[in-house]
Amino acid sequence: MDVFSIKDQYSEVVIAPELGGSILAFTSNINGCSREIFRSNLAPETVLDTCCFPLVPFSNRIRHGQFTWQNKNIQLPLNALPEVHAHHGHGWQTTWKIDEVSASSIVISYQYKPDQWPFAYSTTQKISLDNGMLVMSLALTNNSKTDMPAGLGFHPYFTRTPQSALASDISQVWQVDEQCLPTEISAAPAALAEPQGMVFEGSNLDNALVDFPHQASVIWPEWQAKAEITTSDNCDFLVVYSPDNANFSCVEPVTHITDAINMAAKGVENTGEQTLKPDESLTIWMKVKPSAI
Repeated sequence: MDVFSIKDQYSEVVIAPELGGSILAFTSNINGCSREIFRSNLAPETVLDTCCFPLVPFSNRIRHGQFTWQNKNIQLPLNALPEVHAHHGHGWQTTWKIDEVSASSIVISYQYKPDQWPFAYSTTQKISLDNGMLVMSLALTNNSKTDMPAGLGFHPYFTRTPQSALASDISQVWQVDEQCLPTEISAAPAALAEPQGMVFEGSNLDNALVDFPHQASVIWPEWQAKAEITTSDNCDFLVVYSPDNANFSCVEPVTHITDAINMAAKGVENTGEQTLKPDESLTIWMKVKPSAI
């Protein structure tokens, strides 16, 4: 598997286009120490062992891989067995083509031909560094002759330490059932909105936070460091996956909630579900800026 390293004077990112367009490492020099902002794994067995991958053309789960679109019943493959739902779209399970590469940036892409997902599309991902800040963009274009449901997101695995925490001015969260599908909206953990944030360990979340203000911070008190996350204004939801006793915490800016296409069909509002007309595009971006505190 070919990997590519981009770097500047502060940070380095290692990318594996063949493995789902994923990132294998994101390290940054903070207070004279090299810190793993994302968990590092330079020898992953699967894309789920990496530290970031793109979510396209939908994020998270579609219930049982089934939905109805324009009066047609669509069955997607269950692509994360033993998971009983379709999961995270296609980008993480395909090979991306290298379009451009330089010392501090790379552009990769792939073309999707209609299959069980009956829509043609193309997608492009750019990963670059700007004075130590990771800058990522993801674009999706509908190449079909019909409307296509669409969603995008990023799936970074931030390194977890015993005291690491997440801070963002978010007050609501979708509660989920035993299969991590949304059931009802409730109050988010109050610590999220506090300056010190919500400590990941013990939070045990796998939920979509609602009305994400496009800004958040991952904080590592032990390192006296933080990473400021900013996103495009169409990433209105933040999925947080923080299983107990893990070495990572996923903080995923996304454009829609879990199972948005079916939730919207039931009349649920504010799902983030979008429709792309033929030749129409959807683009998102995320910036991760490490710094000392």
